[in-house]
Amino acid sequence: MVVCFYLGNVFAQDATVKEFQLLASKPIKSAEKDGWTRGGLFAFNINQGALSNWAAGGEQNTLGFNMLFNYAIHYRKGLNTWDNFFDIAMGFQNATSFGRFRKTDDRIDITTKYGRQLGKTWYVGFLINFNSQAMMGYDYSQNPLVRSSNFLTPGKLLFSPGFDFKPNKEFSLFLSPATARIVFKSDPYFYKLAKFGVDSGQKSNLEMGAYLTAKYNKPITKWAAYSGRLDLFSNYKHNPANVDLFFTNLVSLKFNKWLATNISLDIVYDDDVIKRTQLKEILGIGITLKLN
Repeated sequence: MVVCFYLGNVFAQDATVKEFQLLASKPIKSAEKDGWTRGGLFAFNINQGALSNWAAGGEQNTLGFNMLFNYAIHYRKGLNTWDNFFDIAMGFQNATSFGRFRKTDDRIDITTKYGRQLGKTWYVGFLINFNSQAMMGYDYSQNPLVRSSNFLTPGKLLFSPGFDFKPNKEFSLFLSPATARIVFKSDPYFYKLAKFGVDSGQKSNLEMGAYLTAKYNKPITKWAAYSGRLDLFSNYKHNPANVDLFFTNLVSLKFNKWLATNISLDIVYDDDVIKRTQLKEILGIGITLKLN
């Protein structure tokens, strides 16, 4: 007998997909009133499976769970705007052959952005972004296991003054020709290794470069919505033509107030981490709780 409540490592969004996509988008709503706007979701998913004398074979027992906290806080007063975004995820999976839980998702991504309106669609602003993982990660293709990451290993802290183009509620484009990015390598295990763009014997590296981030959120139908984010960073001090890329895509299809399915595709390129394009595609079903 197999019981499965979750088909992937992506979390379902709230049943009111259209509302959430607009709320979680980078552009601030061009509201008539000043004040605070906030909202998001919390998702928790469990998957379990068991086999006994199963002729086709497979894992005897599997157990996994995933959590997502996604929240946005916006403030507007006159020509001034302040956006804050919190994206935190954690997931684990265990199976008989593993002998232990393995991390399947681990993400901390926090952004705060101030803007002052210059015209109908343009803002001048300042953006700060922090991203890392919370726990130690391993390369499970190696035996014995090889440590691959930890908290602030790598970690990135980005300071970016620039211009924000927001023609509507669905799209925003932030551009900065002078961005400072600090890459951290704080785990002592990696101290003697040149890793993540940080030299051996060093725990951090300061990069200066150009930065672009674009967000697009679009309700497709009453029951479906698309959300995408593209980040580009060119390091002026080291191989500026090798642009770091982070491109994430999510299509959400809701069934009812609580249940939705998601299809995600992430594309990452950072030659300081691995000199190949990274791809991740996940199909998932989950239950979510709307946070107001």
